[in-house]
Amino acid sequence: MAIDEKTFIDELIFCLDQEDIIKAKALLQFASDAEATPALQQKAMTELASAPEKVVYPLLNFLTKLQISSPMIQESLYELILDKSFGNTDLVIQYVSEDKATATRLLFIKAAGDLMLTPTRPALEKILATDTDPQILTAAIQSIGNMKSRKSLPSIATMAKHPDNNVKRAAIFAISETAGKDGVDMLLGFLGADAETDKLAVEALAEIQDLYALEKLTSLLDAEETIVRDTAIDQLILLGKKATPLLARAVENAQADYMVHLITTLGHIKDPAAIAPIMAIIYTQPADANIRQAVYEAMERIPSPKTAICLAQGLQDPVETVRMSAAKAMDVNLSKPLVAGLKNIVRARSPEARNAVAALIDAKSDNIVTFLVKEPAFLILAENHITTTADPGTRNAFLKKLSGLGMGDLADDMTAKIKDPGPAKQDLPGIIVVDDSKMMLRLYQNKLSGMGLSCRIFHQPAAAVSEILKTRPDLVITDLNMPGMSGLELTREIRKKYGPKDLPILMITTQSDFVEEKNGDISIDNALLTRSGINRILHKPFTDDAFKTAVRAHIAP
Repeated sequence: MAIDEKTFIDELIFCLDQEDIIKAKALLQFASDAEATPALQQKAMTELASAPEKVVYPLLNFLTKLQISSPMIQESLYELILDKSFGNTDLVIQYVSEDKATATRLLFIKAAGDLMLTPTRPALEKILATDTDPQILTAAIQSIGNMKSRKSLPSIATMAKHPDNNVKRAAIFAISETAGKDGVDMLLGFLGADAETDKLAVEALAEIQDLYALEKLTSLLDAEETIVRDTAIDQLILLGKKATPLLARAVENAQADYMVHLITTLGHIKDPAAIAPIMAIIYTQPADANIRQAVYEAMERIPSPKTAICLAQGLQDPVETVRMSAAKAMDVNLSKPLVAGLKNIVRARSPEARNAVAALIDAKSDNIVTFLVKEPAFLILAENHITTTADPGTRNAFLKKLSGLGMGDLADDMTAKIKDPGPAKQDLPGIIVVDDSKMMLRLYQNKLSGMGLSCRIFHQPAAAVSEILKTRPDLVITDLNMPGMSGLELTREIRKKYGPKDLPILMITTQSDFVEEKNGDISIDNALLTRSGINRILHKPFTDDAFKTAVRAHIAP
């Protein structure tokens, strides 16, 4: 039988006026979904809101045990709990500690935290020590975190080792809520436990955002653990310009791999304020090719035509990947002084000029090519590269560019001089290459093509994983350090389906993660390779012969 709404509300008002909690509870049983409409439930909430706290608060507890599915009514109920809880701290403590209904406890635990009712903190800490329900533990941790009490840090820290991931996550982020040096140091102390804890601790550290926390976060770009380093990079990129001063300052005294990550992160942030410290590195002419390449890739992401002329020296770098990165950086930073400088470089027709032109073509520096095609020396050097060494994709793109510039006859002449590669090879091995550097992807594509091998390139690791699990290529070549998903994380996803014998993975990195030194000799740590699921490591910068050997070890000619 349907409830008469007017009668129900009149009786509820009477019970509230008489402060008759027992009868009010009996009446409110009809406020469940089975008996009442959302409209009637809302009217009941309105009447409860105006009643005395000592009467209403026990009734709110009672309502949490009824079946009320409407999100709007649930929100109204919680708002009433918040409204009435300030004057009923003792009852809040009683409900969070003694109530048998999980749903009820969760609501009052949440209210204690949202209202920062510090007298409830001992009761919440007792829950951490005695309760086993992950839901209750998570809610209690979050509420304690909201109170930002450093006295609670030890209690929360014990939960950071809990086997339930939700509890662990809540504990680690609750520590970040306290901020301060103690919280930062505690988070740093969790590093090295396991990959999941490492990732959460770094993410929580980034939430603090005071100077001490940001300095520590920046220093993690030099961490040995890949997951720590890559998560720190991701978080600093998310922080954006706020991180630029600390990263720029760290660059001044950084060594090798650390400097590469600092520069790469600055490039991804794309803050013009980073141009000066990045360009200062070029002037020092660092011996490490990986540092030089990182600088040019960063400058591609932060256009600054005023400094473009300073990039030209990169075209004469002895390392091919650096030359290509410099070429692309110049293409997006084009200026009249730069064009003039490039014309002088190619007019020399020297070996350095040949390398420069090859880099401009291989990097698909279309803007620069547009200005250089009228230079006879450039066309001579370009023809030599196109007809002898360029991979088919690069060659076709350049010839198409010439035709688009009204130089179709010249493109035809070059095409005629290309040596016939013979019949197309059938059933070429399928190779997937993954790298966040588009320039490195082009380099791999060029080198594999020169070996007579085809490949598919992926700039986003997550997209590569999806394709790999769907098609199973013959070989995966991946970078180690990539924003969003590292090469190790990519490997773990692949290994859930394919073992090392089913699908070999070649990892390419600037890092020493997989290297051990004994008596001055450097060797690959094979035990670490096995644990990681990687078949082979190749360190940058590498030679053509080293790359071919690494690929041929897993792909038959």
